Parts: sequence; structure tokens; C-alpha cells
Amino acid sequence: MIGIEGVSKSFSTKGAGLVTALNTVNLTIQDNEFFTLLGPSGCGKTTLLRLIGGFEAPTTGKIRIGDIDAASLPPQKRPVNTVFQSYALFPHMTIAENVAFGLQMLKVPKADIDQRVRAALSMVRLDNYASRSPRQLSGGQQQRVALARALAPRPKVLLLDEPLSALDLKLRKEMQSELKRLQRETGITFILVTHDQEEALAMSDRIAVMSAGNILQMGEPREIYDNPQSHFVADFIGESNVIPGTVLGRDPAIMIAVRPERVAVSPAMNAGQGRARGTIASVTFLGLDTLYEVTLDGGSKVRSRCRDAELSLTAGQSVVVDWPSGVERHLLN
Repeated sequence: MIGIEGVSKSFSTKGAGLVTALNTVNLTIQDNEFFTLLGPSGCGKTTLLRLIGGFEAPTTGKIRIGDIDAASLPPQKRPVNTVFQSYALFPHMTIAENVAFGLQMLKVPKADIDQRVRAALSMVRLDNYASRSPRQLSGGQQQRVALARALAPRPKVLLLDEPLSALDLKLRKEMQSELKRLQRETGITFILVTHDQEEALAMSDRIAVMSAGNILQMGEPREIYDNPQSHFVADFIGESNVIPGTVLGRDPAIMIAVRPERVAVSPAMNAGQGRARGTIASVTFLGLDTLYEVTLDGGSKVRSRCRDAELSLTAGQSVVVDWPSGVERHLLN
């Protein structure tokens, strides 16, 4: 559905000269895929989304949408719609009028508009809210209206620019499920931009992890989580212990990455050698889990998330840490 070939984007800025936001990015996104661009602020993910949407033009490279060479097409000529972080609902219009607005701009016949508005509101489960104004809705409901408005014209691609960031935790979780449901029901290609790794892991078919204008790793959520290919990806996707190889008597040219949920902590007096010895620095109760931070004898820190309520380890206690063979990943130092 989307082909990005050798796309770069540079901006001229006062004082800083030419700034490169994207550096020769190559990317293919499939039809009917939920694809996420994930990375910290300033990594280039929103710039890439804006290039796909037509709000910016690439400095170099090609952008294909379906069979269309889209690099020079304005936004209104692309089979793409965008849901923005701010929702951008018209406060003087009803919910139905907000959803109908884009269809009116496309000169869709009125009878078809009415049918599509009803269908879009039904899709986001707001059938009974058509006559209300945006100010009469909660944040989550306003987000659904913005989705309905974007889906009503039946685009081939829906761009989602951090659409859940303004919602509280419970609403974000609910909307994650809603977005995935809508993507499956409509068959539309969804492209999400977020800096929230948990959000990306929960919803995506594939994820591209970005940093400094480059795609560092791309793949299915579990593949990226279990097999990070760099220190940055291991540290950014979920929690990860990244330990110098020398601490564990390994090659000093490598770093060892292991997830906290894979790390077991035991009292030193009751265990064998383990991987390393250390001292409990802190204990944090997290509900289902307890987070232990261990200072290893070599000075490095290791975190362990355990569900064994009977451990009852305390700060200052001597322990050994261990993990199963095959769960650690070796990264170049």
C-alpha cells in the first residue's frame, strides 16, 4: 500500500542551518496492515507521517500510495486521511455535521452522506450522539468522533498522529482495543505515530523503531521485543537490563541485554553461583509484580520483575541474579 524509497527531508532553520529530519528512509507498508512508527521526540516519525499525508514534500526520494506516485500530490488528492492529536472537531457543529464535513468537501451526494455518517458513527459506537455538540462529549468520545470523520470518506490509508496521548490511562487502553477493532473491520491500512512503546506493542502488526531520522529496526512486536538489534532498541522497547560483557566475564566488546521479567533473584546463601552476585538496592511493589533493583559487585545495576510473593527480599540483602540460557541478547558495545 505504501512504498517509501530513499526519502530524505531537510529543513532550513535560523542559526542552525540545514537540519536533516529524515535520512534516506526505505520502507514498505502492506495493504490492511496496522503499522507503527515508534521513537522518541525528534526522531523523524511525525515528519515521515506528514510526508505520506502530503503536508510536507520530500527533499529526495519517492512516495508511492497504491499505484500512485504521490510525492508531488497535495493532501486532498491522496487516498489518505489523518486523525490528529488535537482531534480538531468543529465546536459549532453537531457530531453528525462534523462527520459529514469531509464528505461534503468531496461533493458526495447528500443521501450517501447521511448513510455514511450513520455507518461511521455506528462503527465507533456513537449512534445515539449524532445531535450533540463536541463539548457535550468526553475526551474518549471526541476521539471516536475524529475517527468516524476520518473513516467516513473510506480512505485507503488512515494516519494517526499520537491520537491517544491526551487521554487518561484507562481511556487509552480502551481506545487501543477500539483502534485495532476498527482496523480489522474496515481493512484500511493504519499508520500510527507514537512514542509509547506499550501502545505500539499492543496494537501493531509491525513496528519501525526510529532514532535521529533513521529506521533502526523493523519487524513484528514480539520479534523486536525478544530480539533487539541495538542498544537503543533494547533500551527503548520495554524495560531492559544492558550489562557490560566484562561484568559477567564476557567479551568486553559486547553488551548483554536481558529483560527484567527474565531475571531471577535469590538470597545468596540459598543459591549457587548464578550469573552474578550483588546487593538489593531497592524494592518496589507494583501490584502483580515486585521490582528489585540489584547493584552487582562490579557496580552495574540490574532490575528484576518477580511475581514470587514469598521471596520477601529487602534492601541491603546479598543476592545472586540468574536467567535462563537463550534469553540474553548480545549487542555491540
